[in-house]
Amino acid sequence: MKRFILVHYGEIGLKGSNLQYFVKKLQKMIREKLQKKFKKTFNPRHILGRFMIPLVGKFEEKDYIEVLKRIPGLHNFQFVYEGGIELEKLGKDIWKNLGKLAKDESLKTFVVRVKRAQALPHSSCDFEAKLGAVLLQNGIEKKVKLKNADLEINVECFNEHGYFSYKKYNGLSGMPSNSGSKLVCMISGGIDSPVAAYRMIRRGARVIFVHFSGYPYTDAEEVEHVKELVDILSGYQFYTKLYIVPFGKIQKKIATTLEIPGKLRVVLYRRMMLRISEVISKKNAARGIVTGDSYGQVASQTPENMFAIHEASKIPLYQPLISYDKEDIIKIAEEIGTFEISKLPCKDTCSMFSPKHPELKATAKDAQAAEKHLDVEGLVAAAVEETEVVTY
Repeated sequence: MKRFILVHYGEIGLKGSNLQYFVKKLQKMIREKLQKKFKKTFNPRHILGRFMIPLVGKFEEKDYIEVLKRIPGLHNFQFVYEGGIELEKLGKDIWKNLGKLAKDESLKTFVVRVKRAQALPHSSCDFEAKLGAVLLQNGIEKKVKLKNADLEINVECFNEHGYFSYKKYNGLSGMPSNSGSKLVCMISGGIDSPVAAYRMIRRGARVIFVHFSGYPYTDAEEVEHVKELVDILSGYQFYTKLYIVPFGKIQKKIATTLEIPGKLRVVLYRRMMLRISEVISKKNAARGIVTGDSYGQVASQTPENMFAIHEASKIPLYQPLISYDKEDIIKIAEEIGTFEISKLPCKDTCSMFSPKHPELKATAKDAQAAEKHLDVEGLVAAAVEETEVVTY
């Protein structure tokens, strides 16, 4: 019996005249990610609002799940058998392929769900009831339960076939990778910024990463942590770049300029980071900067300080985690595979040259006055000039 992976997309199905643009982006991501994993050719076919991926020979579902679970834009997917459209024959095919599931005593209830994209002699509800009856007649020793059944048998009827499976897997949903514009994300080795990047990738943005290294005042471990994080995140999109900016000299200059109040250092660091990120954004034709800020979480993220920091940027800022609790952010980090790296102890840029009691209610006017004692343009240009670029 022929086997396929049947893939449904979600939000992009609401698109109008530009639907095919998003479909092709998703189709490309599925094809290339599978080919990279399995080193063979795949041809996902777009049929009536779904993708069909032929499976040849023996295969391990878990290997495919690992790939498909990391593709933004997929709503759900299932490993289906190609059966006939005639009710009795289809019911017997479903029964024949149940295998161990038929005798699994932990599965006490079952239900049949039918979708159709072609005309049939029965309504979907009637088809479900009749298929269920065929299974009961063949000896399935489980009770019918219409809601929250232990075993859900999914059937989709189109192109003169009934495609059926015994399990449906949820995807990431969202928008296909690289279907939107480029954005630059300021990333550290911490928990929040990798999650912020992921949330924007999931919305279709192609994210370019910028890390501000404490070099020469921090060791290589900090940068290696960030490279590992970006390597994980690169699995969710195409063509990933990481800019590593040596920021230690700028921090030292701010910290050792006596005319600058110590409590303003963190605000000034962040303003300089935004300026450098803006230059990198323009080099890459990116449309904004992403940060991992969460409202009120740390000193730099009070509303007053964020207002003072953002004033330094001339391009849009995106903060996908602004209303998230820390527990919510950690949960997503665990799901996407970044948490185990992010939680490792590491001396990061933000902890260097930081005051014991940072300002909580800075103003843009205060920051501008302090920056008059710095060669802002020169410091930004020098940092950009010394930036290292890593591609994935």
